[in-house]
Amino acid sequence: MKHFYDLRTVEDLEDGETATPEPDVRYELRSIRNEMIDAGPVRDVIRRGDALYARTNDGESFPVTGSDSHVLVPIGL
Repeated sequence: MKHFYDLRTVEDLEDGETATPEPDVRYELRSIRNEMIDAGPVRDVIRRGDALYARTNDGESFPVTGSDSHVLVPIGL
């Protein structure tokens, strides 16, 4: 099982493979303009083709690579 800290490039995951938050750390998302995204905590990150997407507990997906990407923000370190 891979965790978020294992991800440095898109190639760190195979297509369709996921990574999860580290134990006892919760992540939320911010826009590239530093605005908080109200979509709940991030459940995992999945690779789809040449991009990584964060999936939230609310069932939404947000790109975390490429243009208009979002930033994973650790909560509870």
